[in-house]
Amino acid sequence: MHTLSVRARARRAALAAMVAALTTTSIVASAPAPAVPAPAERTAESGVAPGLPRAHPHRVERQAELRAEREAELRAERRAELRAEREAAEAAQGRGEQIVALASNEAGDPYAWGAAGPDAFDCSGFTQYVFAQVGIALPHSSSAQAAMAQPVSDPQPGDLVFFTGSGGVYHVAIYAGDGYVWHSPRSGDVVNKAQIWTSSVFYGRVG
Repeated sequence: MHTLSVRARARRAALAAMVAALTTTSIVASAPAPAVPAPAERTAESGVAPGLPRAHPHRVERQAELRAEREAELRAERRAELRAEREAAEAAQGRGEQIVALASNEAGDPYAWGAAGPDAFDCSGFTQYVFAQVGIALPHSSSAQAAMAQPVSDPQPGDLVFFTGSGGVYHVAIYAGDGYVWHSPRSGDVVNKAQIWTSSVFYGRVG
């Protein structure tokens, strides 16, 4: 009886030790592993946007140099354009003054229908003759001259002035500035400088 109790107690102690060992092993196995930062989190902590590689310093510098070079090229192109525009305007001004001077040389020549100089003119024959002296060929027709001219809203001396009515363009003259024209007006009249008498006009530039 005494021997059986000792053995029973020994078995119970061994069983308790086994259960304790199994419990400890289960707890250790189920303990969560320490968190490892995800690649994106590590990238964010390093100050670089996720998914983007670090730009090489030399590459960034080269890109800045290329941008500066392109901006310099654009500025140079714009300066060249402005210079060309200024030179063209100066040339046009000089040619316009020359055209007005040539037109004034014909003052007093009589009007003659279909005439184109050198001693008599109709309106388009007069403009054709004057412009031919500066190397610009115009057709002998006021409407045809209007068709080839570039319309302008800021007329300069030497531009063409086209007079319009219900039938279209009926007269052409040379702008002299300050609202005046040189023209060969009508039968019985002569080449003269006159103030523009109507608002039914438009201006054109040729050459």
